[in-house]
Amino acid sequence: MIKKILIIICVFMLCGCTAININKLSFHEIVDNVISKENKQYNTNNKGYRYFLPTEFSVSKDSDFVQELTSHNSVYYLNVDIVSYYYKNLMKTEHDLSDYEYFTFENGDKIGYLRIRKNNDYFFVEVCYNYAIIEVEVKESELKYAVSRSMMILNSIKYNDLIIEKYINENDIESKETIYKIPEPKNKNDSKNILQYIEEYEESEE
Repeated sequence: MIKKILIIICVFMLCGCTAININKLSFHEIVDNVISKENKQYNTNNKGYRYFLPTEFSVSKDSDFVQELTSHNSVYYLNVDIVSYYYKNLMKTEHDLSDYEYFTFENGDKIGYLRIRKNNDYFFVEVCYNYAIIEVEVKESELKYAVSRSMMILNSIKYNDLIIEKYINENDIESKETIYKIPEPKNKNDSKNILQYIEEYEESEE
């Protein structure tokens, strides 16, 4: 019994020594650390793709290619663009000099970007990688957590080429089209936060 307890303690100590404190890393280091490791695990399936959802996350709303994920009382919007994946289109965004943080990155044939914009007491995080985007609005204390978890999810996405090809052909989707549309504020200087924009967008679509 004592031997088992000692083994558990040793394992715990070893894990603790190798654990990375993301708050001590820069945004560049967080992204590089995630994409340098291939994640073959998955626990969430959807139409044409699957991915790994961290244990502290839950799916609160599922619309096939757009999913709402909840963690630490924040809502993460996962947008998977199977059209861009199928046609290998580049996913771009506008970069503004007022951005709190912005940079692009790549790993082999996969490219992505991180964009963070400050809005009053909140930060709007937009992470794009592997033909998918995650958006979330968090406070400054949650920024690095949001970036690291978003990257973990995006890095784990695996696409099913057969299902995607069938979906594209059956729906006669051209290469210029995308599955989702990201709601954008008409006035970027507006005092509203991104969640309010998304709620208003969803109401207008109903």
